[in-house]
Amino acid sequence: MSKENKIWRDSMSLFYNFGLIDVINKQYMKDSYMIIEGNYIKQIGDQKELPEEYLKKGTDLKGKTVMPGLFNLHIHALATPIARPPILNIEDQSKFAIRGSVHLQQYLKSGVTFVRDMNGRKKAETGLREAIRDKIVPGPEYYICGQALTMTGGHGSNTGRECDGPDDCRKAAREQLKRGVDFIKLIATGGVMSPGNNAHETQLDEDEMAAAIAEAHKVGKKTAAHAHGANGIKNAIRAGIDSIEHGSYLDDEGIDLMVKNNTALVPTLSVDYFLFKHGKDVPQYAIDKAKRAQEAQIEGFLKSWDAGVMIGLGTDAGTPYNPHYGTYREFISMVELGLKEIDVLSVGTINSAKIAGVDEKYGSLEEGKIANFIVLENNPIEDINEIENVEKVYFNGELVEIGDVEYLPHLD
Repeated sequence: MSKENKIWRDSMSLFYNFGLIDVINKQYMKDSYMIIEGNYIKQIGDQKELPEEYLKKGTDLKGKTVMPGLFNLHIHALATPIARPPILNIEDQSKFAIRGSVHLQQYLKSGVTFVRDMNGRKKAETGLREAIRDKIVPGPEYYICGQALTMTGGHGSNTGRECDGPDDCRKAAREQLKRGVDFIKLIATGGVMSPGNNAHETQLDEDEMAAAIAEAHKVGKKTAAHAHGANGIKNAIRAGIDSIEHGSYLDDEGIDLMVKNNTALVPTLSVDYFLFKHGKDVPQYAIDKAKRAQEAQIEGFLKSWDAGVMIGLGTDAGTPYNPHYGTYREFISMVELGLKEIDVLSVGTINSAKIAGVDEKYGSLEEGKIANFIVLENNPIEDINEIENVEKVYFNGELVEIGDVEYLPHLD
Protein backbone atom coordinates (compact mmCIF):
# COMPACT_ATOMS: atom_id res chain seq x y z
CA MET A 1 0.00 0.00 0.00
CA SER A 2 1.47 3.31 -1.06
CA LYS A 3 1.98 6.13 1.42
CA GLU A 4 -0.64 8.35 -0.21
CA ASN A 5 -3.27 5.61 0.19
CA LYS A 6 -2.76 5.32 3.95
CA ILE A 7 -5.49 7.88 4.63
CA TRP A 8 -8.74 6.61 6.11
CA ARG A 9 -12.02 8.40 5.40
CA ASP A 10 -15.37 7.78 7.03
CA SER A 11 -16.87 7.16 3.58
CA MET A 12 -14.77 3.99 3.23
CA SER A 13 -15.70 0.39 4.05
CA LEU A 14 -13.05 -2.30 4.59
CA PHE A 15 -13.41 -6.05 4.15
CA TYR A 16 -10.51 -8.35 4.99
CA ASN A 17 -9.44 -11.91 5.75
CA PHE A 18 -11.08 -13.54 2.74
CA GLY A 19 -10.06 -15.54 -0.32
CA LEU A 20 -10.50 -13.54 -3.53
CA ILE A 21 -11.39 -15.16 -6.85
CA ASP A 22 -9.48 -13.22 -9.50
CA VAL A 23 -11.44 -14.00 -12.69
CA ILE A 24 -9.00 -12.04 -14.87
CA ASN A 25 -5.87 -14.01 -13.96
CA LYS A 26 -7.89 -17.08 -12.96
CA GLN A 27 -6.42 -17.52 -9.52
CA TYR A 28 -7.45 -17.68 -5.85
CA MET A 29 -5.79 -15.12 -3.60
CA LYS A 30 -5.81 -15.93 0.12
CA ASP A 31 -5.79 -13.34 2.89
CA SER A 32 -7.11 -10.53 0.75
CA TYR A 33 -8.65 -7.17 1.58
CA MET A 34 -10.86 -4.71 -0.29
CA ILE A 35 -11.70 -1.09 0.49
CA ILE A 36 -14.94 0.34 -0.91
CA GLU A 37 -15.60 4.05 -1.19
CA GLY A 38 -19.06 4.99 -2.37
CA ASN A 39 -20.01 2.59 -5.16
CA TYR A 40 -16.44 1.84 -6.20
CA ILE A 41 -13.56 -0.41 -5.25
CA LYS A 42 -10.80 1.91 -4.03
CA GLN A 43 -8.13 -0.60 -3.07
CA ILE A 44 -7.66 -4.34 -3.20
CA GLY A 45 -4.73 -6.57 -2.29
CA ASP A 46 -2.92 -8.66 0.31
CA GLN A 47 -4.06 -7.80 3.83
CA LYS A 48 -0.45 -7.82 5.07
CA GLU A 49 -0.25 -4.40 3.39
CA LEU A 50 -2.93 -2.96 5.69
CA PRO A 51 -2.00 -0.66 8.58
CA GLU A 52 -2.89 -2.34 11.88
CA GLU A 53 -5.39 0.37 12.83
CA TYR A 54 -7.45 -0.31 9.71
CA LEU A 55 -8.45 -3.76 10.97
CA LYS A 56 -10.41 -2.15 13.81
CA LYS A 57 -12.54 -0.31 11.25
CA GLY A 58 -13.23 -3.23 8.92
CA THR A 59 -15.36 -6.35 8.52
CA ASP A 60 -13.58 -9.65 9.14
CA LEU A 61 -14.91 -12.20 6.61
CA LYS A 62 -13.21 -15.07 8.48
CA GLY A 63 -11.70 -16.93 5.55
CA LYS A 64 -14.78 -16.90 3.34
CA THR A 65 -14.64 -16.49 -0.44
CA VAL A 66 -15.36 -13.24 -2.29
CA MET A 67 -15.95 -13.04 -6.05
CA PRO A 68 -17.61 -10.67 -8.54
CA GLY A 69 -21.39 -10.58 -8.75
CA LEU A 70 -22.76 -13.11 -11.21
CA PHE A 71 -24.11 -12.38 -14.70
CA ASN A 72 -27.11 -13.86 -16.49
CA LEU A 73 -27.17 -12.68 -20.10
CA HIS A 74 -30.39 -14.39 -21.16
CA ILE A 75 -33.53 -14.11 -19.04
CA HIS A 76 -37.24 -13.37 -19.41
CA ALA A 77 -37.90 -11.42 -16.22
CA LEU A 78 -41.59 -10.80 -16.96
CA ALA A 79 -42.35 -14.48 -17.67
CA THR A 80 -43.61 -16.98 -15.10
CA PRO A 81 -41.61 -20.26 -15.22
CA ILE A 82 -44.57 -22.64 -15.32
CA ALA A 83 -45.70 -25.22 -17.88
CA ARG A 84 -48.51 -23.25 -19.47
CA PRO A 85 -48.26 -19.53 -18.74
CA PRO A 86 -51.38 -17.34 -18.92
CA ILE A 87 -52.25 -15.57 -22.17
CA LEU A 88 -49.71 -12.82 -21.71
CA ASN A 89 -51.12 -10.15 -24.00
CA ILE A 90 -54.28 -9.68 -21.95
CA GLU A 91 -52.47 -8.83 -18.73
CA ASP A 92 -52.10 -5.26 -17.53
CA GLN A 93 -48.75 -3.50 -17.80
CA SER A 94 -48.59 -2.95 -14.04
CA LYS A 95 -48.96 -6.67 -13.34
CA PHE A 96 -46.07 -7.43 -15.65
CA ALA A 97 -43.91 -4.90 -13.83
CA ILE A 98 -44.79 -6.27 -10.39
CA ARG A 99 -44.08 -9.84 -11.47
CA GLY A 100 -40.79 -8.75 -13.02
CA SER A 101 -39.81 -6.93 -9.84
CA VAL A 102 -40.26 -10.11 -7.81
CA HIS A 103 -38.21 -12.11 -10.30
CA LEU A 104 -35.42 -9.55 -10.40
CA GLN A 105 -35.20 -9.60 -6.62
CA GLN A 106 -34.72 -13.37 -6.87
CA TYR A 107 -31.73 -12.77 -9.15
CA LEU A 108 -30.16 -10.26 -6.80
CA LYS A 109 -30.73 -12.40 -3.72
CA SER A 110 -29.07 -15.37 -5.47
CA GLY A 111 -25.93 -13.35 -6.27
CA VAL A 112 -26.75 -12.15 -9.80
CA THR A 113 -25.96 -8.45 -10.13
CA PHE A 114 -26.37 -8.07 -13.92
CA VAL A 115 -29.05 -9.46 -16.27
CA ARG A 116 -30.19 -9.00 -19.88
CA ASP A 117 -33.92 -9.36 -20.48
CA MET A 118 -34.59 -10.94 -23.87
CA ASN A 119 -38.16 -9.77 -24.49
CA GLY A 120 -40.41 -7.05 -23.12
CA ARG A 121 -44.13 -6.91 -22.35
CA LYS A 122 -46.16 -3.77 -23.08
CA LYS A 123 -43.17 -1.57 -22.20
CA ALA A 124 -43.41 -2.69 -18.55
CA GLU A 125 -39.70 -3.49 -18.59
CA THR A 126 -38.80 0.13 -19.36
CA GLY A 127 -40.44 1.51 -16.23
CA LEU A 128 -39.14 -1.39 -14.16
CA ARG A 129 -35.57 -0.69 -15.23
CA GLU A 130 -35.93 2.96 -14.25
CA ALA A 131 -37.54 2.02 -10.91
CA ILE A 132 -34.49 -0.11 -10.10
CA ARG A 133 -32.06 2.60 -11.13
CA ASP A 134 -33.99 5.15 -9.07
CA LYS A 135 -33.88 2.74 -6.07
CA ILE A 136 -37.67 2.53 -5.85
CA VAL A 137 -37.42 -1.28 -5.92
CA PRO A 138 -34.37 -3.53 -5.48
CA GLY A 139 -32.92 -5.40 -8.43
CA PRO A 140 -29.72 -6.10 -10.35
CA GLU A 141 -28.38 -3.99 -13.18
CA TYR A 142 -31.17 -4.64 -15.68
CA TYR A 143 -30.52 -4.39 -19.42
CA ILE A 144 -33.53 -4.55 -21.75
CA CYS A 145 -34.07 -5.11 -25.48
CA GLY A 146 -37.71 -4.03 -25.64
CA GLN A 147 -39.52 -6.19 -28.17
CA ALA A 148 -37.58 -8.88 -29.98
CA LEU A 149 -37.59 -8.39 -33.76
CA THR A 150 -39.22 -11.33 -35.56
CA MET A 151 -40.70 -12.04 -38.97
CA THR A 152 -44.48 -12.06 -39.36
CA GLY A 153 -45.67 -15.28 -37.74
CA GLY A 154 -42.17 -16.12 -36.51
CA HIS A 155 -40.95 -17.34 -33.15
CA GLY A 156 -42.01 -14.89 -30.46
CA SER A 157 -44.44 -13.05 -32.74
CA ASN A 158 -47.08 -13.04 -29.98
CA THR A 159 -45.01 -10.51 -28.02
CA GLY A 160 -42.27 -9.35 -30.42
CA ARG A 161 -42.23 -6.68 -33.11
CA GLU A 162 -43.10 -8.37 -36.41
CA CYS A 163 -41.07 -6.94 -39.28
CA ASP A 164 -40.43 -8.00 -42.87
CA GLY A 165 -37.78 -6.78 -45.28
CA PRO A 166 -34.68 -4.69 -44.49
CA ASP A 167 -36.53 -1.37 -44.38
CA ASP A 168 -39.13 -2.60 -41.90
CA CYS A 169 -36.48 -4.29 -39.75
CA ARG A 170 -34.47 -1.07 -39.73
CA LYS A 171 -37.54 0.85 -38.59
CA ALA A 172 -38.34 -1.77 -35.95
CA ALA A 173 -34.82 -1.44 -34.52
CA ARG A 174 -35.16 2.34 -34.47
CA GLU A 175 -38.45 2.01 -32.60
CA GLN A 176 -36.77 -0.01 -29.87
CA LEU A 177 -33.85 2.40 -29.69
CA LYS A 178 -36.30 5.29 -29.36
CA ARG A 179 -37.67 3.54 -26.26
CA GLY A 180 -34.18 3.65 -24.77
CA VAL A 181 -33.32 -0.04 -24.92
CA ASP A 182 -29.85 -1.28 -23.99
CA PHE A 183 -29.48 -3.78 -26.85
CA ILE A 184 -31.42 -5.25 -29.79
CA LYS A 185 -32.57 -8.87 -30.06
CA LEU A 186 -33.41 -10.57 -33.37
CA ILE A 187 -35.07 -13.91 -34.13
CA ALA A 188 -32.96 -15.78 -36.67
CA THR A 189 -34.66 -19.19 -36.49
CA GLY A 190 -37.67 -21.04 -35.18
CA GLY A 191 -37.91 -21.97 -31.53
CA VAL A 192 -38.43 -24.89 -29.19
CA MET A 193 -41.39 -23.55 -27.23
CA SER A 194 -43.36 -22.08 -30.14
CA PRO A 195 -46.00 -24.41 -31.61
CA GLY A 196 -46.08 -24.83 -35.37
CA ASN A 197 -42.49 -23.93 -36.22
CA ASN A 198 -39.28 -25.92 -36.28
CA ALA A 199 -36.11 -24.87 -34.50
CA HIS A 200 -34.16 -25.50 -37.74
CA GLU A 201 -36.24 -23.01 -39.72
CA THR A 202 -34.52 -19.89 -40.99
CA GLN A 203 -36.69 -16.88 -40.16
CA LEU A 204 -35.30 -13.33 -40.43
CA ASP A 205 -32.94 -13.27 -43.42
CA GLU A 206 -29.37 -12.05 -43.37
CA ASP A 207 -30.14 -8.72 -45.04
CA GLU A 208 -33.06 -8.09 -42.67
CA MET A 209 -30.88 -8.70 -39.62
CA ALA A 210 -28.01 -6.67 -41.06
CA ALA A 211 -30.26 -3.62 -41.39
CA ALA A 212 -31.36 -3.81 -37.73
CA ILE A 213 -27.86 -4.59 -36.46
CA ALA A 214 -26.43 -1.58 -38.30
CA GLU A 215 -28.90 0.69 -36.49
CA ALA A 216 -27.86 -0.69 -33.10
CA HIS A 217 -24.16 -0.46 -33.83
CA LYS A 218 -24.50 3.13 -35.06
CA VAL A 219 -25.37 4.15 -31.50
CA GLY A 220 -23.00 1.77 -29.73
CA LYS A 221 -25.58 -0.86 -28.75
CA LYS A 222 -24.96 -4.61 -28.73
CA THR A 223 -27.11 -7.16 -30.53
CA ALA A 224 -28.14 -10.76 -29.80
CA ALA A 225 -29.83 -13.39 -31.96
CA HIS A 226 -32.12 -16.20 -30.92
CA ALA A 227 -30.73 -18.91 -33.20
CA HIS A 228 -31.05 -22.70 -33.11
CA GLY A 229 -30.70 -23.86 -36.73
CA ALA A 230 -27.28 -23.95 -38.42
CA ASN A 231 -28.22 -21.78 -41.41
CA GLY A 232 -29.92 -19.14 -39.29
CA ILE A 233 -26.90 -19.02 -36.98
CA LYS A 234 -24.59 -18.38 -39.93
CA ASN A 235 -26.94 -15.75 -41.36
CA ALA A 236 -26.84 -13.87 -38.05
CA ILE A 237 -23.04 -14.06 -37.81
CA ARG A 238 -22.57 -12.77 -41.37
CA ALA A 239 -25.08 -9.99 -40.61
CA GLY A 240 -22.81 -8.77 -37.81
CA ILE A 241 -24.53 -10.09 -34.67
CA ASP A 242 -22.62 -9.79 -31.38
CA SER A 243 -23.89 -12.95 -29.68
CA ILE A 244 -25.68 -16.13 -30.67
CA GLU A 245 -28.21 -17.27 -28.08
CA HIS A 246 -28.77 -21.05 -27.73
CA GLY A 247 -26.84 -22.17 -30.83
CA SER A 248 -28.38 -25.64 -30.72
CA TYR A 249 -27.36 -26.86 -34.20
CA LEU A 250 -24.13 -24.87 -34.50
CA ASP A 251 -21.89 -26.63 -37.04
CA ASP A 252 -18.16 -26.44 -37.80
CA GLU A 253 -18.62 -23.76 -40.45
CA GLY A 254 -20.59 -21.67 -37.99
CA ILE A 255 -17.90 -22.05 -35.33
CA ASP A 256 -15.23 -20.93 -37.80
CA LEU A 257 -17.35 -17.88 -38.64
CA MET A 258 -17.77 -17.07 -34.95
CA VAL A 259 -14.02 -17.16 -34.37
CA LYS A 260 -13.37 -15.04 -37.49
CA ASN A 261 -16.02 -12.45 -36.57
CA ASN A 262 -15.46 -12.46 -32.80
CA THR A 263 -19.06 -13.56 -32.23
CA ALA A 264 -19.97 -14.81 -28.76
CA LEU A 265 -22.13 -17.78 -27.74
CA VAL A 266 -24.61 -17.89 -24.84
CA PRO A 267 -25.71 -21.56 -24.81
CA THR A 268 -28.47 -21.57 -22.11
CA LEU A 269 -27.85 -25.19 -21.08
CA SER A 270 -30.09 -24.91 -17.99
CA VAL A 271 -33.25 -25.00 -20.10
CA ASP A 272 -32.96 -28.73 -20.73
CA TYR A 273 -31.99 -29.55 -17.15
CA PHE A 274 -35.12 -27.98 -15.65
CA LEU A 275 -37.38 -28.93 -18.55
CA PHE A 276 -36.53 -32.64 -18.46
CA LYS A 277 -36.52 -32.82 -14.66
CA HIS A 278 -39.79 -31.02 -13.96
CA GLY A 279 -41.59 -30.59 -17.29
CA LYS A 280 -44.15 -33.40 -17.23
CA ASP A 281 -46.93 -30.85 -17.88
CA VAL A 282 -45.10 -29.10 -20.73
CA PRO A 283 -46.58 -29.69 -24.22
CA GLN A 284 -45.06 -32.81 -25.76
CA TYR A 285 -43.97 -31.02 -28.94
CA ALA A 286 -41.67 -28.82 -26.86
CA ILE A 287 -40.17 -31.78 -25.00
CA ASP A 288 -39.57 -33.62 -28.28
CA LYS A 289 -37.87 -30.62 -29.93
CA ALA A 290 -35.67 -30.05 -26.87
CA LYS A 291 -34.54 -33.67 -26.77
CA ARG A 292 -33.65 -33.61 -30.46
CA ALA A 293 -31.58 -30.48 -29.99
CA GLN A 294 -29.78 -31.34 -26.75
CA GLU A 295 -27.06 -33.67 -28.07
CA ALA A 296 -26.21 -31.37 -30.97
CA GLN A 297 -26.14 -28.34 -28.67
CA ILE A 298 -23.69 -29.94 -26.25
CA GLU A 299 -21.40 -30.99 -29.11
CA GLY A 300 -21.47 -27.51 -30.63
CA PHE A 301 -20.89 -25.83 -27.28
CA LEU A 302 -17.82 -27.95 -26.48
CA LYS A 303 -16.37 -27.47 -29.98
CA SER A 304 -16.91 -23.73 -29.64
CA TRP A 305 -15.09 -23.68 -26.33
CA ASP A 306 -12.15 -25.62 -27.76
CA ALA A 307 -12.03 -23.27 -30.77
CA GLY A 308 -11.77 -20.20 -28.54
CA VAL A 309 -15.24 -18.74 -29.05
CA MET A 310 -16.14 -16.26 -26.31
CA ILE A 311 -18.73 -18.01 -24.12
CA GLY A 312 -21.22 -16.15 -21.92
CA LEU A 313 -23.61 -17.34 -19.26
CA GLY A 314 -27.40 -17.24 -19.57
CA THR A 315 -30.18 -19.55 -18.48
CA ASP A 316 -33.29 -18.51 -20.46
CA ALA A 317 -35.09 -18.37 -17.12
CA GLY A 318 -38.83 -17.82 -17.38
CA THR A 319 -39.24 -20.78 -19.74
CA PRO A 320 -41.17 -23.74 -18.23
CA TYR A 321 -39.84 -24.72 -14.80
CA ASN A 322 -36.67 -22.69 -15.40
CA PRO A 323 -36.61 -20.54 -12.24
CA HIS A 324 -35.30 -17.03 -11.89
CA TYR A 325 -33.19 -18.02 -8.87
CA GLY A 326 -31.52 -20.85 -10.84
CA THR A 327 -28.47 -19.15 -12.40
CA TYR A 328 -26.22 -21.46 -10.37
CA ARG A 329 -27.35 -24.37 -12.56
CA GLU A 330 -25.63 -23.00 -15.68
CA PHE A 331 -22.28 -22.94 -13.85
CA ILE A 332 -22.79 -26.53 -12.69
CA SER A 333 -23.85 -27.74 -16.15
CA MET A 334 -20.70 -26.37 -17.78
CA VAL A 335 -18.47 -28.06 -15.20
CA GLU A 336 -20.36 -31.33 -15.63
CA LEU A 337 -19.54 -31.11 -19.36
CA GLY A 338 -15.83 -30.94 -18.59
CA LEU A 339 -14.91 -27.25 -18.21
CA LYS A 340 -12.69 -26.24 -15.29
CA GLU A 341 -14.37 -24.48 -12.39
CA ILE A 342 -12.24 -21.33 -12.61
CA ASP A 343 -12.93 -21.08 -16.35
CA VAL A 344 -16.67 -21.31 -15.76
CA LEU A 345 -16.50 -18.67 -13.02
CA SER A 346 -14.83 -16.38 -15.55
CA VAL A 347 -17.56 -17.21 -18.10
CA GLY A 348 -20.22 -16.11 -15.62
CA THR A 349 -18.47 -12.86 -14.72
CA ILE A 350 -15.83 -11.11 -16.83
CA ASN A 351 -16.58 -12.97 -20.10
CA SER A 352 -20.25 -12.12 -19.82
CA ALA A 353 -19.42 -8.51 -18.95
CA LYS A 354 -17.37 -8.27 -22.16
CA ILE A 355 -20.22 -9.73 -24.24
CA ALA A 356 -22.64 -7.19 -22.76
CA GLY A 357 -20.12 -4.39 -23.32
CA VAL A 358 -19.90 -3.43 -19.64
CA ASP A 359 -16.51 -4.85 -18.63
CA GLU A 360 -15.07 -1.41 -17.90
CA LYS A 361 -17.36 -1.19 -14.88
CA TYR A 362 -18.42 -4.73 -14.03
CA GLY A 363 -17.38 -8.37 -14.16
CA SER A 364 -14.24 -8.44 -11.99
CA LEU A 365 -13.01 -7.05 -8.69
CA GLU A 366 -10.45 -4.40 -9.55
CA GLU A 367 -9.68 -0.91 -8.35
CA GLY A 368 -11.97 1.63 -10.00
CA LYS A 369 -14.77 -0.83 -10.82
CA ILE A 370 -18.27 -0.86 -9.33
CA ALA A 371 -18.38 -2.79 -6.04
CA ASN A 372 -20.72 -5.63 -7.03
CA PHE A 373 -19.58 -8.78 -5.23
CA ILE A 374 -20.79 -11.85 -3.40
CA VAL A 375 -19.60 -13.67 -0.29
CA LEU A 376 -19.59 -17.47 -0.24
CA GLU A 377 -19.01 -19.77 2.71
CA ASN A 378 -16.73 -22.05 0.65
CA ASN A 379 -14.61 -21.86 -2.48
CA PRO A 380 -16.46 -22.72 -5.74
CA ILE A 381 -13.12 -23.40 -7.48
CA GLU A 382 -12.92 -26.51 -5.30
CA ASP A 383 -16.63 -27.38 -5.66
CA ILE A 384 -18.74 -25.52 -8.22
CA ASN A 385 -21.91 -26.45 -6.33
CA GLU A 386 -20.93 -23.81 -3.77
CA ILE A 387 -22.02 -21.15 -6.26
CA GLU A 388 -25.58 -21.87 -5.15
CA ASN A 389 -24.80 -21.06 -1.51
CA VAL A 390 -24.49 -17.28 -1.64
CA GLU A 391 -24.22 -15.88 1.87
CA LYS A 392 -24.15 -12.14 1.18
CA VAL A 393 -24.58 -9.90 -1.86
CA TYR A 394 -23.18 -6.39 -2.23
CA PHE A 395 -24.59 -4.23 -5.02
CA ASN A 396 -23.14 -0.80 -5.76
CA GLY A 397 -21.12 -1.15 -2.57
CA GLU A 398 -24.13 -1.76 -0.32
CA LEU A 399 -25.29 -4.95 1.39
CA VAL A 400 -28.42 -6.31 -0.24
CA GLU A 401 -31.20 -7.13 2.20
CA ILE A 402 -34.13 -8.91 0.55
CA GLY A 403 -36.63 -11.11 2.34
CA ASP A 404 -38.60 -14.05 0.95
CA VAL A 405 -39.32 -13.38 -2.73
CA GLU A 406 -40.48 -16.84 -3.82
CA TYR A 407 -44.08 -17.20 -4.92
CA LEU A 408 -43.71 -20.53 -6.73
CA PRO A 409 -42.58 -23.89 -5.34
CA HIS A 410 -38.80 -24.16 -5.10
CA LEU A 411 -37.29 -26.52 -7.69
CA ASP A 412 -34.15 -28.57 -7.07
